[in-house]
Amino acid sequence: MAYQQMSTAKRALYLDQIKAIIVAFVIAIHVPIAFGGIGWSGVRIPVEESISSFTIGFFRWYSYALNSFIMYMMFLISGYFVPRSVHKKGVLRYLKGRLLRLGIPFLTGLLLLNNASKLLGMLTPSSPLAGLPWNEIPFNRVGVLWFLVVLFAFDLLYCAWVALRGDRFAVDTSVPSPRLRSWLVSAISLGILEALMMSQTDIWATLGRSVFDGIGAQGMHIFTYLFLFVLGCKASFHRWFERLDAHLVVKWFRLSMFLILASLAFFLSSAFNPSLVNDSAIVAPLMCFLYPFIAWGILSYLLLWFQRNEERLGPWLATAGVNSYGAYILHTLVLVLVLMPIGFTGLNPWIIVISATVLTTVVSFGVAGQLRRVPLIARLI
Repeated sequence: MAYQQMSTAKRALYLDQIKAIIVAFVIAIHVPIAFGGIGWSGVRIPVEESISSFTIGFFRWYSYALNSFIMYMMFLISGYFVPRSVHKKGVLRYLKGRLLRLGIPFLTGLLLLNNASKLLGMLTPSSPLAGLPWNEIPFNRVGVLWFLVVLFAFDLLYCAWVALRGDRFAVDTSVPSPRLRSWLVSAISLGILEALMMSQTDIWATLGRSVFDGIGAQGMHIFTYLFLFVLGCKASFHRWFERLDAHLVVKWFRLSMFLILASLAFFLSSAFNPSLVNDSAIVAPLMCFLYPFIAWGILSYLLLWFQRNEERLGPWLATAGVNSYGAYILHTLVLVLVLMPIGFTGLNPWIIVISATVLTTVVSFGVAGQLRRVPLIARLI
């Protein structure tokens, strides 16, 4: 009982700190999107004349590197809190609470924040949405809110499992944490699934043009997301987060860093020599195959490092973690508002990315914190 009480108090602090960092990374990965395609919610910053091959390669790698672990961590942490919450509230009460906590922010983000972002984005110079007929403007798109949809689906699956087998939540620390063989088997299996899913380009392109555009961008990772959500649930039963094998974590983290640096070399080389990448249908699945190998080391190392340094970081970062859900919902609109004055001043692309990332992060977390001062809103975000 003493171990359970101590680990629960510790868990709340360091996991909240990680959530704050992960949502800041989510914002960071979205900023460079404004440089290409339809931009970010219609805000497209034309930098073709000032951007170098090095910058192109770096930002492609930057997106790949962050995408290799940020959403994985969000599902892993989300799953960790589910069993205890379902046990405490019961299935029906838990689902009612989740429907409110996920559903109301989802509808608010879908109908108000996302659409307001598009309307503002249309007003910016070079916006690809400006010349579209009103009925072709991509309103009511899920965007980043895809996470809430998928998370609620996983919650439903867990509750269905509990309803079938009964609620038997109890902490059992006698079950050892996964060893190297389990890490390898899961990484290889999920890497193959990731590669196969990525190869289904027609499916993701169709979803990308639909209201479920966010799922079109992330759907190829769905099996890994489900695995990590389930792993988080399982870890809650056995306190695996608090009992990581530090030696194994550090070894795998070194592998992750090697793969990250190797991918940087690849993206930079392909930017300077486009002829090196002749078949994206082969390259993209291969890069996706490496995602679990990169993620396992980074996820476990973040858990280990924050456990050991949570007191040094202090409660302010944990408070930011509590506000991170609201910041995630708000950042779509905040990023548009930040890009509008910064992106069209002729600044260097690097300065635009850095300043927009910092400002969007600070404003999103700050506004979320102020909104949480309202008790009703605090119950939702």
